[in-house]
Amino acid sequence: MKKKIGLDKFCDLLSKINMDFTDFILEDWESEEEGNIKLNGLTQKEWINLYLQFLEKKSKDYEK
Repeated sequence: MKKKIGLDKFCDLLSKINMDFTDFILEDWESEEEGNIKLNGLTQKEWINLYLQFLEKKSKDYEK
């Protein structure tokens, strides 16, 4: 059975996911040499695609 949550709990979850995404970007940047394009800037579409990929991976974690 899957546990249901209310809007407040979901908003808390969104905040956590956004912080995790920021950590993911920063950790990825720190692990690479000069020239990482993520912090130099991406197009809005590229950022959204990157975020959606991140969410896809995260959603699998929450299914467990």
